[in-house]
Amino acid sequence: MERWDTQIPMMLARLVLLVFCSWLVIEIAATQSLPPDYCAPIWKQEILEDLHSNRPERFTPTGGFGVVFLNDQELIVYALEPSGQLSSRRSHEISSAFRQRVRIVDVLSGNTRLTKDFNARPHGSTVQVTTGGVLVNTGEIVKLYSADFATNQNLTVPPADEGDMSITSVSPTGKTIMINHFNPKRNMSHLDVFDASTLTLKYSWNQSPRLYEDYSISDKGIAASGIGATDFGSTAWRRVGQGVGHCTGNVPTLYSDDELVYGCSKLIAVSVNGQVLMTDSFPRGVEASEKKAVAQGGRLVAVSLQTVEVKKHLLTEPSRRVTATHVAVYDLNRKIRIMTVTVDPMPRYDYDFTLSPDGSKLAILNDRNVSLCPVPK
Repeated sequence: MERWDTQIPMMLARLVLLVFCSWLVIEIAATQSLPPDYCAPIWKQEILEDLHSNRPERFTPTGGFGVVFLNDQELIVYALEPSGQLSSRRSHEISSAFRQRVRIVDVLSGNTRLTKDFNARPHGSTVQVTTGGVLVNTGEIVKLYSADFATNQNLTVPPADEGDMSITSVSPTGKTIMINHFNPKRNMSHLDVFDASTLTLKYSWNQSPRLYEDYSISDKGIAASGIGATDFGSTAWRRVGQGVGHCTGNVPTLYSDDELVYGCSKLIAVSVNGQVLMTDSFPRGVEASEKKAVAQGGRLVAVSLQTVEVKKHLLTEPSRRVTATHVAVYDLNRKIRIMTVTVDPMPRYDYDFTLSPDGSKLAILNDRNVSLCPVPK
């Protein structure tokens, strides 16, 4: 018969082993990667030109690239490219060192159907799709083009002062356009809201402090970092939620008139009245960025996630390094994540993504390449 004085150490050893194994399971669960990838690309094409190899950094444009669906059958891929001209400080319509090259790509084949060039400034250039056509912001001038780029209408006049900028926003439905006019030297924005189909001016007012890039719009109002919301034409803001962690993911994205998403260590969907609709916590070391995309119907939202490695140092601030990039797609009607895609290799320069209007496809721009993934139902 085993002696009692030998049983106690054995029992303690088993208890310690059990505690260690339980701790190890918890740690592994906390640090595990995101759910398995889902993306069997319909196609992957090298679409953009190589603007970064053998080119001095000072000649490389900043931003001005992206992908957006023109419709369920056509994808727009745009990027700033050197024009070979001297830059004019007075007007980009005279000459510019850069051009905004817009390519329309067939969704089924990945082949480029049409290419269109616009003179543009190296900052603030965007291409967005509305129910009334394609909104092209070349950094100073905003125009709404027909889907075939045959006709256009001006939405802004040339800036009155050097340094004036215009930021354009489009609602998830594509029915509403907001133009934010501001000068970085002045702490005020002038906001104009248009009906995208008729270009009827619906609202016009000043906002102070100025809005920059930390906001989104619906067909009714604005949501901005804070997390706050206001109706068009009003300067009275109401708090909607509380940011989780410190990252760019706390920039709120409206996916309908009354609902938005934000968050760092977790994704939070809330109503503009502050009611929490859904949360999804990320594994340890994973956080959301400000990049998000909404399907036109509002049911699906895609969110960019980053795996971040933090190293602590004895005498200096901790350093952060992004080790992986993912795109997660959520069905907000069913309140679940339906898809996670690893962006591989990690983007070095240009990175963007977009959902088709019907939510059936996800397009990802990774430097020069564009891939198209089916979205599970």
